Amino acid sequence: MTGEGLRVLVTAGSSRFAALVVTALERRDDVATVIAVDDRAPGAPFARAEFVRLGAGLTQLPRIVRGAAVDVLVDVRAAAAIAPLDERRITGHAAVTERVSAACIESGSPVRRLVTVGSVHRHGWDRDLPAFLTEEIEPPANPRGGLARALAEIERSALATRARRPEVAVTTVRLADPVGPAGSGILQAADRLPLLPTVLGFDPPVQVVHEEDAAAAVAHVVGERLDGPFLVAADGTLALSEALQILGRAHAPVLPPWGTAVIAGVLSRAGLGGAHEIAGQLRRGRGIDNRRLKATGFSYRATSREALLTASGVRRRRRVLHPGVPAPYEPEVEAFLRYSPSARTGDGASSAPDEDGIGALEGDALLLLLPSLDPEALRALRAHEEAGPGRRRVLDEIDLLLHRT
Repeated sequence: MTGEGLRVLVTAGSSRFAALVVTALERRDDVATVIAVDDRAPGAPFARAEFVRLGAGLTQLPRIVRGAAVDVLVDVRAAAAIAPLDERRITGHAAVTERVSAACIESGSPVRRLVTVGSVHRHGWDRDLPAFLTEEIEPPANPRGGLARALAEIERSALATRARRPEVAVTTVRLADPVGPAGSGILQAADRLPLLPTVLGFDPPVQVVHEEDAAAAVAHVVGERLDGPFLVAADGTLALSEALQILGRAHAPVLPPWGTAVIAGVLSRAGLGGAHEIAGQLRRGRGIDNRRLKATGFSYRATSREALLTASGVRRRRRVLHPGVPAPYEPEVEAFLRYSPSARTGDGASSAPDEDGIGALEGDALLLLLPSLDPEALRALRAHEEAGPGRRRVLDEIDLLLHRT
């Protein structure tokens, strides 16, 4: 590895979750370079990371890895697909998985660590599994359900990479369902259905993680050079009914308890990806041990309850405000406006930031200031932020602090 800091490449760079991971990596002093790749453009520009748009299957990925002397390859495809329940995108992973492996094992590859970011859905939800998950519990070799099988194949490919090139360390991160404005997993199902059918006589435990905590955990694993498997979940569990109540989503215990096939059929007909896994989660649920990651110095900003409360507040505001659809980020347009000699500043819009007021503070500086404010000041600042810069991270942090008080 280079003395100037880690050089990190992140896959699925157009996804919301990858953007959060990139942002968390950009903040670390021990990360010198961050490169995001995907076959689609991201929704917004990065602060200092570079985005490279590759063709379908990421066939040029090994060349990018060699050319940028990448130390750490962070593969977040699985987590990025699970957040919006895009089962088709994760089950169609074979070509990209092959390119990720090739980028790590080919002769002269600079990669020294492969970090695979997946989900606790890798373990499945069968009745033979324990009700409390730890890193020592091996996931099933042949899991049921398309989502769990795809996750298993991606993890097996990573382990095969290490077998073929032992000097490459492999880290596996399995996330509880990340929650945020877009929802995830069982909570995404509740958002998509007017009434979520649940199982008669069952109110399983739900443990989630705030999406920014999940991204920060991935960046922590990269920066601290941690090996092996890590479970990422916020402190605390809630009953499913309680989680749905926080989110303001209706449910009805109308499904029979004698098998997940009936439940999966109902969810599948509703157009939900990962129906088999969600059906098992609706019936059984599971607690997740997060102590191993915390023992390395990582701390979660939000508990499961706080993550759900924050997500609930964001969704209510969106339903009321109807903010509309922003113009998509086009890398070619951004490059022209930044670097072309033909581009001119002005035309009714200044490229310089406002010098006065709280809006002049960088987001990170403002986040450090927030815990020192009382609730009245936080509410006033929130109104100012929403009417002005509207930075999502700042608004979510204020909401989290207000919920705690």
